[in-house]
Amino acid sequence: MPIVIRAKKNQSTGDLIRQFKKAVVATSIVQIVKDRRYFQKPSKVKSIKTAERSRLKKRAHSLKKTKNISPLAIAKIRARLGA
Repeated sequence: MPIVIRAKKNQSTGDLIRQFKKAVVATSIVQIVKDRRYFQKPSKVKSIKTAERSRLKKRAHSLKKTKNISPLAIAKIRARLGA
């Protein structure tokens, strides 16, 4: 899926470049390319994912204990966990 940025009236090229960079970061294209640069064994990929999952679970658990945390922050972590 291509990233298309359309110029509006009175919009500078700097603004367009900034908007394009934000779109690229939002689609995480750069991270995918970096991950695919070198081959990783499937077992290594699995261990990385499980480590991230356990880290996120610990983070969510510690955030629940704090008093002044928004439910939105916990919801974002749960969304990343897939629960």
